[in-house]
Amino acid sequence: MGVILNQPSRQDDGPPASLGRISGAFSLMQSFHGDSKRPVPKLWNQRLGLLRAGNLWKRQGRSIWWQGWSEDGDAYLILPDQLLGTDTKNLRKHQVSGLTLLGSDELHRQQLIQRLERQSELPAQPKSLQKRCMQQLAQAPAVFWTSDALAAISGTTAPLLQQGSHGCLALRLHGNTLHWGGVVGDRSIALAATQPKQGWNFSVSDRQKPPDFDKASLLEVHGARVDLILGTLLSRQIIQEPLESQYGVNQAIRSRLALSPFSLRLQQQTKGAYRAGLQFQAPLPGGAAAWTTVFDRVSTRLEERGFQRSTPKPSPTPSQTPTSKQDKDKKTDAVIWKDQRGGQNKIVGGWRWLQKPGTLPLLSAGLASLPDTKPFYQTLPAASDSALKLHARPRNLVALGLMNGAWPALLKQADTLHLQIKPAIVSANLKTSGQQAWWEIRGQLVLSSAADPSEDSD
Repeated sequence: MGVILNQPSRQDDGPPASLGRISGAFSLMQSFHGDSKRPVPKLWNQRLGLLRAGNLWKRQGRSIWWQGWSEDGDAYLILPDQLLGTDTKNLRKHQVSGLTLLGSDELHRQQLIQRLERQSELPAQPKSLQKRCMQQLAQAPAVFWTSDALAAISGTTAPLLQQGSHGCLALRLHGNTLHWGGVVGDRSIALAATQPKQGWNFSVSDRQKPPDFDKASLLEVHGARVDLILGTLLSRQIIQEPLESQYGVNQAIRSRLALSPFSLRLQQQTKGAYRAGLQFQAPLPGGAAAWTTVFDRVSTRLEERGFQRSTPKPSPTPSQTPTSKQDKDKKTDAVIWKDQRGGQNKIVGGWRWLQKPGTLPLLSAGLASLPDTKPFYQTLPAASDSALKLHARPRNLVALGLMNGAWPALLKQADTLHLQIKPAIVSANLKTSGQQAWWEIRGQLVLSSAADPSEDSD
């Protein structure tokens, strides 16, 4: 039942090199510490049988083992040859350079062999990201993924995650918090042949406390430029054409929008027609005057679709009573859109401009909610080099049906998620850093009491 790939001996042979040779056959690989005090993982029982799995799990001790996934769906169990020894009867196995790869059945094994035969055999460069990633996988808990894996896991949110469509993270569980650190990018890590001056950083800190964020928020994102999350969508012709023809958002306007810093948040709503509302704030260049034509076109399209426009009238205190036409205009610049068809009075969104002395005009927009009247926009400190910060409450998002995709159970059961990214190669001007391919990422997942970190196969 087994096949061995005979390859010439190399000086760099060892687990990192072996993992590098098989990595092209998988869209996602993860490494785990063994722990004989915990139950035998479900995948071990499935691939090895109960008796053999139990014996080998005890023999494994704290050594590293791996799990791999590809487009065929079922997971592969990956173990060092010496663990199995000669006890391989009736196993659907394939051996590569000291590793035994175990599939679910003969077809599963043959599919693996075909992928291995198709992949490139070029060795990783000594300082490449691929080399560093395989070293992480060989020595400690870590995870490596490609765009195929992210697309399969993230569902409809995949276009928003393209800056991290490929990556490699070191993982560390400390108490009820999973910490990670590593590198993500928009292309295969095998293409990152040169490294930053300080080297590829996989350090993980387990001392940082989870930051606080608005209790009403299900999700908050603060970014140095909009195209960090919307760049893929804004670059697609199927998106560009209606933006230009129907709303007048031409290439110049899209570029100004793409370069704007922003904050957005998704907040739970206990009243109204929607379970949550999305709010967005950004200091768009030029202020209201520069965007009047765009919003007029948006208004026309919304009216054509049957929505009703309303401009709320302020109720100022005597000390706030407008004294000039200009003051009145500042107080009544909010535009709210409602759906009143069929007897409804449903707020579908709106926008307004917020202005404080000495600051740029701030667009405040809402979708399925009113635009916020107070700024929640946060400027990322220049000294930190941060390009994006994200905070989320995954368990609450799942409960409201707002987190689709095949995300790992550990993530879906987490109380909070926090991450931040910064350029792997620091630029003096963060505006230019959006064009780079590689980002350092740090984060933590605060697990709920219901989550079980031993569920490796999920």
